Amino acid sequence: MKYILANVPGFGHVNPTLPVVEELVARGEEIIYYVPEGFKDAVEAVGATFRPYELDLSNMAPPAMGQGGQMPGFQIQNALPFRMIKESQRILPQVLEQLRQERPDAILYDPMCLWARIAAQVLHIPAIQLRPSYAVNEHVKLFPMEPGNGARGPVPPPFMQQIREDIATLCEQYEFPPFDLQGIFGHAEPLNIVFLPRAFQPAGETFDERFVFVGPSIRPRHEKSAFPLEALEGAPVLYISMGTVFNNQLEFFKGCIEAFGGTEQKVVLSYGKRIQPVELGPLPTNFIASAYTPQLEVLAHTDVFVTHGGMNSTMESLYYGVPMVVFPQMVEQQMTARRVSEMGLGVMLESSSDSAQKLREAVERVRQDVSFHVRAQEMQRAIQQTGGYREAADAIMGHTQKTLQRA
Repeated sequence: MKYILANVPGFGHVNPTLPVVEELVARGEEIIYYVPEGFKDAVEAVGATFRPYELDLSNMAPPAMGQGGQMPGFQIQNALPFRMIKESQRILPQVLEQLRQERPDAILYDPMCLWARIAAQVLHIPAIQLRPSYAVNEHVKLFPMEPGNGARGPVPPPFMQQIREDIATLCEQYEFPPFDLQGIFGHAEPLNIVFLPRAFQPAGETFDERFVFVGPSIRPRHEKSAFPLEALEGAPVLYISMGTVFNNQLEFFKGCIEAFGGTEQKVVLSYGKRIQPVELGPLPTNFIASAYTPQLEVLAHTDVFVTHGGMNSTMESLYYGVPMVVFPQMVEQQMTARRVSEMGLGVMLESSSDSAQKLREAVERVRQDVSFHVRAQEMQRAIQQTGGYREAADAIMGHTQKTLQRA
């Protein structure tokens, strides 16, 4: 069978799909992977055919911006539907005819690829969602647009009006059924693969058989690293990383050096590509700082993980039974930080600007309180009972075969 996989250019979205693609290819399936440049090597390494599409993010600022580039009451997460609609307007003309000629048996797509959902319906191709984060229904709203339910304020009327107009234009252009904002995030396909265990999903019991919670999709990655893993033997290990998007956190990293320099633990600090090593200043002897770390291998040695709470990092931490201290940087990460806290898997700190003392106290609390480790290991066992990328491949192939038989 032939599959189109459509994704957005983010490691948190792409990484969970790669083991699934590799498994499908190993079973003889053909995968054509649409994602912007920058992911070509990763896509081709797992045996898929790479197809790039172009984005123009410079034209995606929300309308009616005020002084300082922000609208009163505007939260950055509320720009997401605006971006998704603008991206669809730009991408669909690039790919629609290609997809028509490819004649795939199914389109697999990330929920943020609204253009892929539209293309599948316009071309009458069966569609399957691949969700790297929480499933959404009437009980779980990931990006609330109105006050309450975690939202800090309403979306300003000019912004909402622009979104409604853009949705109407898009639907008219492609003869697509009208939808509203919740229809962007809450839409479900006949099959939805969710890359977390049902035990971690809020209101997990409310999702029906259309949702398959396969857990983390983890397989050894196709990359080489000179990271000195042997240096992590023989002492407790604290791992600090703010991911690949919100990692321009120089003051936070300096606070970590102040908090944990000279302690008995080994500290691995992953500072990303936006900070120069010299900016960190002299490193204590118990620190290993690197722009890149092989996260899975480091987590296998880690006792406590200080993280931004991205879903990939959270799932990888729990895959190894590692409790966390979470500094969320956006609304979805705030949801994850609260989930980690309420389930006893770690603690949440409100801001990465919290003092070195608060950070040290939080890490020490998680490190010494055995209950955090016990609960993280319980979630690790729940993850081990999921099928990961193999279960995802089984579900995709089985669903596609049944769909073709009915056609």
